[in-house]
Amino acid sequence: MGAEYTATTAADKKERAVRIRVSHLKKSFGELTVLKDISTDIYQGEVVVIIGPSGSGKSTFLRCLNKLEEVTGGSVLIDGKDITDKHADINKIREGIGMVFQHFNLFNNMDVLHNLMLAPVELKKQSKGEASRNAMEMLARVGLEDKAAAYPSQLSGGQKQRVAIARALCMKPDIMLFDEPTSALDPEMVGEVLQVMKQLAAEGMTMVIVTHEMGFAREVSDRVLFMDGGYIVEEGTPQEVILNPKEPRTIDFLNKVL
Repeated sequence: MGAEYTATTAADKKERAVRIRVSHLKKSFGELTVLKDISTDIYQGEVVVIIGPSGSGKSTFLRCLNKLEEVTGGSVLIDGKDITDKHADINKIREGIGMVFQHFNLFNNMDVLHNLMLAPVELKKQSKGEASRNAMEMLARVGLEDKAAAYPSQLSGGQKQRVAIARALCMKPDIMLFDEPTSALDPEMVGEVLQVMKQLAAEGMTMVIVTHEMGFAREVSDRVLFMDGGYIVEEGTPQEVILNPKEPRTIDFLNKVL
C-alpha cells in the first residue's frame, strides 16, 4: 500500500485540482502566536499527515482549515473559496469537510443511529428515511451496523471513534480532517480506527491527519508535514521526512518518537 501513496510526483499534482490552498496563515491567541507563517497546497485525493511535538500548532492549523478557529492573518481557500472572507458561507463550505476529533464528540443522549442522522436531517434537509438508510450504509462501512441502537456509553473507545468517522461520512464530504483520532484510545483499539482510515485513503478521499502514529503516516500518506514552533519545518514524502529527515529539529523529534 505504501508505494501506491508515496508516488506523488510533480506531474501527478499538476493534473490534480488544489482542494486546499493555505497562504501565509497566522493564528494568535492574545499575545501568543501559535501559527507564524504556514503556506501549503493540498491536492485532490492526497493524504497529508501532520506530525510534530505537542504545542507546535498542528491541531490549531487543522481547525483553521474549516474555520473552527478564526484566522489572524493570511488566507485559506477551499476549492478556490476564501473561508477567511467575511462574506463566505462557511456553513455551506463546511458541509463538504468532515471532521473527526480526538474525543469523538458524540451526543450521549442519542443512540448511534440518531447521532448519524442528526446533521443530514438538520443541515442537508434529508428525509428521516433517507438519513436512516444512509446512516446504516455508513455504519456498515466501519463495521458497526449491529450497534445502530446502542448508546455511546455502551461502546468501546475504538467503536466510538469509528461511529464518529461514519457520522462525518454521512454528510458526503469531499475532504476529511482528523485531529489525533487515535490518541485517546487504548493501544489495542488503535488498529481498528486506522483500518477505516486506510480504506478511505484507498478510495481516494482527500485527507489531512494530525497523528502520532508514525507507522500509519509512513504507510498511508502521500506527504508528511513536520511542524514545530508555528512553522512547517520540513515536508516531503514519508520516505523523505520520516526515514531520511534533513532538518536537525525533525531528526531530533523522530529520534525521540521512533
